[in-house]
Amino acid sequence: MRTYLRPAAILIAAALVVGACSSDSADDPGAAPVLRVFSNYRGADAEAFRTVLAQFTRETGIATSYVGTAAFADRIRDRVREGDPPDVALFPQPAILAEMARAGFVAELDGDLAEGVENGYPDWAIELGTVEGGLYGVPYRVSVKSLVWYPPGVFAERGYDVPETWDELTTLADQMVSDGYTPWCMGMEAFGATGWVGTDWIEDIVLRFGGPEVYDPWAAGDVPFTDDPIRTAFEQFGDVLLRPGRVAGGVRAVLAVPVLDAIQAMFSDPPGCLLSRQASFQREALPAGTEIGPSGDVDVFVLPSADRGNAPLLVSGEIAAAFTDSEEARALLTYLSSPDSGVPWAALGGYNSPHAGFDTSAYGSDFELRLGELLETADVVRFDGSDLMPPAVGTGTFWAGMVDFVAGSSLETVLAEIEAGYDQGAS
Repeated sequence: MRTYLRPAAILIAAALVVGACSSDSADDPGAAPVLRVFSNYRGADAEAFRTVLAQFTRETGIATSYVGTAAFADRIRDRVREGDPPDVALFPQPAILAEMARAGFVAELDGDLAEGVENGYPDWAIELGTVEGGLYGVPYRVSVKSLVWYPPGVFAERGYDVPETWDELTTLADQMVSDGYTPWCMGMEAFGATGWVGTDWIEDIVLRFGGPEVYDPWAAGDVPFTDDPIRTAFEQFGDVLLRPGRVAGGVRAVLAVPVLDAIQAMFSDPPGCLLSRQASFQREALPAGTEIGPSGDVDVFVLPSADRGNAPLLVSGEIAAAFTDSEEARALLTYLSSPDSGVPWAALGGYNSPHAGFDTSAYGSDFELRLGELLETADVVRFDGSDLMPPAVGTGTFWAGMVDFVAGSSLETVLAEIEAGYDQGAS
């Protein structure tokens, strides 16, 4: 059976070559093999990952060629179907890695490599590459999603405190409205991926109010969207953002504003919004010269829990797996499983390691260092739920349902339509 994602985005592919081209070894049977590596890294991320692969080549003598695409989910299935899979791929969605593992397309990891993963990562990270008890993937990079961006200067001027509980967050938003501000920046437009910002909100709320006891079985498909804890999370999301005066530009603008552009309103004079729940990769789309920190232009706090205490973290990231069970592919996975493999990227910014042994002094900015410390000290870390769900749901009906909910569809209709994605994926 083959299921399809909704188009993740307009296809943008770029080939970045480290060492020789893969065609060289095909023309010369005696030439050393060139590992073909495939992921969703583009732009600055692709350039940074190229430095990682270059270091691998220097250490091992194994050349690589790299291709990155915004439409990873569609393209990886196409390449497998066409009999031309890469040697190694970095999966942004564990559900697709699981799909490939169950179909026998990716190699199960064993021996020293598997032992290194099992001993080097926290349990939540190991589970990302585990399928039906077998280990197939190496967690490589994570982005922290449970962040709220805010302007510390305005907070200091107005006497606002960073909230420590969900009730304090809602009280703060009410106070902002009373003071003439619009609390929230939010945009959901992302080409074929429109809707994922809303799914992140729901996931964070479920994790905060239901805990892992609800979140884990829900992400696994064992708690329906129509159950009370999930319905309540949608209602809370609506209370935060869908009431008049709560989001910059009004609710109708949310679906038209590009995801990472929404925060731009925070930097206008006067600011058009004061809070933006967005992942650590928001950094890539801040105005030039923006300083992040308590004394900077913008800072972050973790989206509060229901009660005081250590709030859980929602994360996304990539998991490396091998389609070719060769010494060279295993060498690359072994390298990526080492905390040292992240050092070249960490120095450039935009990288946080899931490895328990990563040297946090390698981070190139105070911002990434703070994120690394959050990952180290969080009591609960969970991966993006929509990326764990079968694609027909997680990046299908769940994304679409968030769009419909923001557009005004009834909650009961939205929940039923999202849940129906499980039947669509089985057909």
